[in-house]
Amino acid sequence: MSQSSKMNDALKKYVVAPLQAIGFTGEFPHYRRVYDDRIELFVIQKNTWGNSFTVEISIIFPQREGPEKNYDDWKENIDDVNVWDTNLRYRLPGMIDGWFYYTDVYAKRIPFHGKDYIAVSEKKKPDFHPAKGYKQIQIADETIYERICCEVNKQMKKAFSWWKKMSK
Repeated sequence: MSQSSKMNDALKKYVVAPLQAIGFTGEFPHYRRVYDDRIELFVIQKNTWGNSFTVEISIIFPQREGPEKNYDDWKENIDDVNVWDTNLRYRLPGMIDGWFYYTDVYAKRIPFHGKDYIAVSEKKKPDFHPAKGYKQIQIADETIYERICCEVNKQMKKAFSWWKKMSK
């Protein structure tokens, strides 16, 4: 089973299942919780290049008018609106550079630019040799998937606070 499949399975078990228990519905990676006056949205966004993901949330107000409703009317069905269709979002801080990496990660400090990161998948790991100056900052083992989900759940406290603040 690939690292991506293992991460998806862990997310469904440790992050999505608890959200579903409190009323979120949907299919991976998009979820929503519907209230009379608002809909809270949640998405697990995979990195285009693999090895990591981020979590974004938003909220929409279908009964409001103009920008206050937080989405454009181009979608015919309100049930099709997801986080990516909204104008105001909140992104969880992530663990490394705003992302949740589920691979080995190496970092190098670059003057005036911060840090550069290299994510090394399980597949590339045997032949990988870091360039000069890169130090390993995360080791991916079989426990990483659950550890990352625990961190996502910990950071979800900020998401729930954001939803609460926005719904007033």
